[in-house]
Amino acid sequence: MRMEPIHVVEIDGMLLRHFASPLYAKHRQADLPWHSADDLRAILRLAGEVRDVFQRRMKADWEEVRTVATPDGITTIAPHFMAEGMIEFAEANPAILPESELRRVRGVYRRATTASMKLMVAHLPPMERMLFALSAMD
Repeated sequence: MRMEPIHVVEIDGMLLRHFASPLYAKHRQADLPWHSADDLRAILRLAGEVRDVFQRRMKADWEEVRTVATPDGITTIAPHFMAEGMIEFAEANPAILPESELRRVRGVYRRATTASMKLMVAHLPPMERMLFALSAMD
């Protein structure tokens, strides 16, 4: 079964795809949208050994990570906290990406997450959407 992204944004000519949370899709559990970790690693310019270590650690240390088929091929999707961790790693290693670019990437990522959340729960009444978002951020 293929997963379609619910929202796609372009950053520096590269796409960052967001997906409906598998936890929400399966259990209706409040959760933030998930992102393509492969897309975000490319945007953050995490390459070579650093990219490989991230990929191995994500799959070995966290059962939340999923490999999914998309219309554009296979990708690894991960929850929001992992994206924040990748961005924080890049912040701690300024040789990877200049600070001004990293701030811009973080801003675009967060706005895309918000837009994705709105799409993921668009079918809910307004008060339930707000409660869902508050629960998802817990």
